[in-house]
Amino acid sequence: MRGKYCHLVLRRRRGMFKAIFHTSAGLLTLLSVLIYDPTLAIAQIAPTNTATISGSVSDSIGKPITHAKVTISGMKSASTQSDVHGLFVFVGMPFGTYQLTAQESRLGTVTRSLTVEADTNVAIVYNAAIVNGLKVIAQVGSTVSAQFNVTSASVTQVSPIANAFQGKTSWRTILEQIPGVAQAGLGSGGSNVFGAIPDSPFEPVQISINGALPYETAVLLDNMPLIGGGSVSTPGTGTDLSFYPLNGFDSADVVRGPGANAPSIVDSIGGSFVLHAPGMANGNHYDLSLSSDPYGGIVSNALVAVRWKKLSATVTYGINSSPGPLNNAGIPAYTLFNPSTIDGQSFVCSGSCAHVYPQDPNYVNGFDGFQSGLLLCCVNRTNAWNQHSGSIALAYTVSPSVSAEIFYAGQISQQSQYLPSEVVSFAPPAGYTGSLTAGQYILSPDNYTFQPCLYLASSSLLEEKIVAQLGHGVLKLAALQNRGWHTGSLTTPTSANLQIYGGGTLNGMPAIFNGGHYDVTFPSLGSISSGQTNNRDLLLSYATPLGENLHAGASFVRSYYNMPQSSNCTFDGFPGFSQAVPAGISQTTDELRLFIGGTPSSKTSLDLSGYFVNANYHIPNPSGFNFSTYTSTNGWIDSRYTYTAPRLGFVWRPTASVAIRAAAGGGFAEAPLGYLVGSNCIPQLNNMLGIYTVFTQNLNLQPEKSFGFDVGTDIQLHHDTVLSFDLFHTNLYGQFYNSTSLTGTYLGLPLYTTKEGNLGVSRYEGILLDVRHDVSHGLYWSLSSGLTRGYVVSVPPGFYDTATCTNCANLNVVPNINFNGEFVASIPYAQGLGTIGYRWNPRKYADLVATYYGNNNTYFRPAFVEFDGHIGYPLMKNASLSVTFRNITGIYGGTTQLLSADNQLGAPAVSGPPYAQFGEEYGPRTVLLTMNVGF
Repeated sequence: MRGKYCHLVLRRRRGMFKAIFHTSAGLLTLLSVLIYDPTLAIAQIAPTNTATISGSVSDSIGKPITHAKVTISGMKSASTQSDVHGLFVFVGMPFGTYQLTAQESRLGTVTRSLTVEADTNVAIVYNAAIVNGLKVIAQVGSTVSAQFNVTSASVTQVSPIANAFQGKTSWRTILEQIPGVAQAGLGSGGSNVFGAIPDSPFEPVQISINGALPYETAVLLDNMPLIGGGSVSTPGTGTDLSFYPLNGFDSADVVRGPGANAPSIVDSIGGSFVLHAPGMANGNHYDLSLSSDPYGGIVSNALVAVRWKKLSATVTYGINSSPGPLNNAGIPAYTLFNPSTIDGQSFVCSGSCAHVYPQDPNYVNGFDGFQSGLLLCCVNRTNAWNQHSGSIALAYTVSPSVSAEIFYAGQISQQSQYLPSEVVSFAPPAGYTGSLTAGQYILSPDNYTFQPCLYLASSSLLEEKIVAQLGHGVLKLAALQNRGWHTGSLTTPTSANLQIYGGGTLNGMPAIFNGGHYDVTFPSLGSISSGQTNNRDLLLSYATPLGENLHAGASFVRSYYNMPQSSNCTFDGFPGFSQAVPAGISQTTDELRLFIGGTPSSKTSLDLSGYFVNANYHIPNPSGFNFSTYTSTNGWIDSRYTYTAPRLGFVWRPTASVAIRAAAGGGFAEAPLGYLVGSNCIPQLNNMLGIYTVFTQNLNLQPEKSFGFDVGTDIQLHHDTVLSFDLFHTNLYGQFYNSTSLTGTYLGLPLYTTKEGNLGVSRYEGILLDVRHDVSHGLYWSLSSGLTRGYVVSVPPGFYDTATCTNCANLNVVPNINFNGEFVASIPYAQGLGTIGYRWNPRKYADLVATYYGNNNTYFRPAFVEFDGHIGYPLMKNASLSVTFRNITGIYGGTTQLLSADNQLGAPAVSGPPYAQFGEEYGPRTVLLTMNVGF
C-alpha cells in the first residue's frame, strides 16, 4: 500500500522511505499502576533533594537594602546578611518547610513560612503597608527579575501557562528562543512528509537539548517521563509536545548538562525538559485571555484559582478555533484512481495513468504511472482546526507535614490533515492544445483526494502525588498515567466538478481534455487508522539530612510504554489492506538512584549520585516473525539491558552574586521501541528510483551510552542583571543510525533493507552565553547566543560496505560533519536572541525581539533573522491589551508547504527526487491582539 493515506506516512531517509507508525497511550488509575505486572514502568527522581534558597532585599521602590539580617530555620538553620546588591544565599538546604525571617533596623522584622521542593528565589520587598505592626514581605517564593541558576546543571525556566495567556498556541514559540535548544519535527526532518502549518495544533514539536536528538532528550512531568504522545514522529523517537496543553503547566525547566541532581540519566543525554503542574494557590484569582491567531481565528484561555482553608483548586481551559490558511482555497488535485465517468460517460485513461499498487503483478515502472498523465484542478480545501485544552490541579494540606495533589491535563484537536507535496509526470497526448507542457509537475499537498483526511488527536494525563515530612526527611510518592491517541479517517466523495488536462477514452472513443470543466465520478475509498500510546509511571523517593552539612537519599522510578495501533482501507476494485500492532509489544524501564551530598563550607556544595538502570523490551521472537501480523511462530521474547553510571556535581559560591558550577557523568538512551520491532509493512515502492524498500528489526541493537561534562557560571552583575556562561562536551557511544543495503529483489525490482544499527563514537559540544537586564520599570534588554555542534567521530568496521554492495551505503555519514537533518533533527551551528524594550510598569511596555537561526537550522533554510515586536497597555485596573507584531520582515512567511507557483496546476519540478528537504515556512507576517482580564 502506498503511503498516501492518512493511516500510514512514509518518510524518505537517505534516499529510502521509512514507515512511521502512529502511536498513542492509555489512561489508568493509580491503583492499576501499583498492582499491575511488575514489568511496568519508569519514573524519574526529583531533580534535586536539596535546594539553594537565594534572593534579594529591597525597599518599596526597588532600591537594594544592604546588611539586612536574613535567617532561615527548619530542616536546617542558617543566617546571613544581604550584600551590597541586596542579595543573599543559603546553599544545601534539604527539602521541607522553613521559617524565613528578614530583619532591618529601620524597616522592621517579618517571619513567613516557606515550603521548599526546588531551588527557590525569594524577593523580599518592604512595603509601606503594615500588617500586625510589622512591615510585610510582598513576594515570597517568586523569581527575582533576572533568573540566577544555583545548581550544578544549567537550568532555564519558562512558563507555558503565561505564554498561553499571551495568545501563543505552540511550544515552538517558547523553545526556539533558548540557545542550545532546538525543536525538531517541524516537517519530519524537512522532508515534507507531514506538512507543518505554523501554529496549527498538529505542528509537531520535539525538543533537542545541547544537540542531543529528540529520543535522547527526556520530557518529564514532575520528574516522571512522558513517553510518546504523538502520531507524527516515529514511536519512541521523541515526545511530541504538541499533544500536551500549553495552558496546563505552571512552569517548565530546561535542564542541561550532566548535573548530579539531574532528574534521570535515561534518555537524557543532553538534558531534560521538566514540566510542573500548578501548586497550592495562595488565594482566589481569575484570568481570561482572548487573542487572534495568524489566520483570523480565535484563541481564548481562562483560569480560576480558588483557595479554601487547606484545599486549593486551579482550573484552566482554552479554545483555539481557526479557519487555517486554506480556507476554501482552490488547489490543484490529482487522484490515486482513474475517474470512473466523465460527464456520465465511462472513462479509461490513456497509457498508464492510474495509481498501481505494489501488490499488482502487472506493475509497470513509472512516475506513479503518470506516463501519459491526467491532471485535475481545482478542489476547494480548508485546513480549519479546533482545539480544546485544559487542566485541573487540586492540592490539599492534610497536616503541616503531609500534602496531597491531583493533577489532570488533557487536550483534543481536530484538523483537516495536511499532507505532502508530490511530483508527477505529465505527457500530453497527441492532439492536446492546452496550456500545460510535457514534464514533471509539483502538485500541492493533499492534492490526491477530494476530501481532506479528518484527523483527531488527543491526550490525557493524570498525576497523583503525596509529599510527607517523615522524620527529618521528605518522602514523595507519585504515579502518572499518560495516554495519547489519534484517529484518521478518509472517505472520498464519488463525484466532483473539475478542470481536466490530458487524455483518455470516453465510451471507447479517444478524448482530449484541455482544461475544461467536467462532472467526474470516482471509485469509492474509505480508510481509517487509530493508535494509542500508553505510558504509566511510578515514583518513590526519600531524602534526609545527615547532620548539619550532609544529605542523602534514594529514589526509584518505573515506567511502562506500549503503542497498539490498527489501520485499514477499503476501496472499489482493489484489495483491502489492514494492519495492527498488538498491545503486547512493550517497553519497561526501572531506574534507581542513590545520592549523597553536602556543603563542605558555607560557599560550596558537592553532590554525588549513582544511577542503576534496567530496561526490558517485550517483543515477538524475530525467528519466525511475520511482518504483516506482528506475530511469531516461536512466541515472544524479552530483551534486557542494564547500565550503571555515576554523576558528580559541584557548585562554588565565592560571593552571593557569583555561582561557579561543574558537573560530569554518564547517560543512557534506550533504543526506540519501533527500532527493535521493525515495520509490518510490505516493501514500499520508490517510483523515482525504481526500487523497493523495507524497514526491519535488529535485536542486536544496543542502547546508547554517554559521558559528558559541563562547566559554567552565573554572575549577578546587579540585582536585575545576570550573566550566564556554559561550556559542554559529551561523547556518545553506539548512537543509533539506520543502515541500508541491497538484499534482493521484490516484484522484479531491487529490494533495499533498512534497519537500525549502532555507530562508533559521536559527540555533542557547544558554548552558551546569556546576559539579561530585567527591571519592573525602565529599560530592559537581553542577549543570548549559542554555538552547538553534533557529529560522528568514528563508525564501526565495514560501515560503508555490504555483502552485495561496496561503498554504496551510508556514504552520507561522514565523520566530523555536523548532523544536518539525517536524524530527524538538525543541530544549528549558531542561535541567537536579542531583546530591547522599555517598561513603564509591569503592564505597560514595548519591545523589539530579534531571533537568529544559524545555518543548519530546523527550518532547513539558510541562516536568517526573524523580528517580532510587542506592546502592552493597561486599559483599566483589571484589564490590559497586548499587541504582537509577528515576523515583521515577512521572511519565510508562507503559511503552508504549497510548492506550486500559483493556485493553478503547479510548477515545473525542481531537480532531484520528490520529498527533498524543502525549507519549512516560519509563519505569516501578522498582527495579533490579546485582551487579558484578571481579578
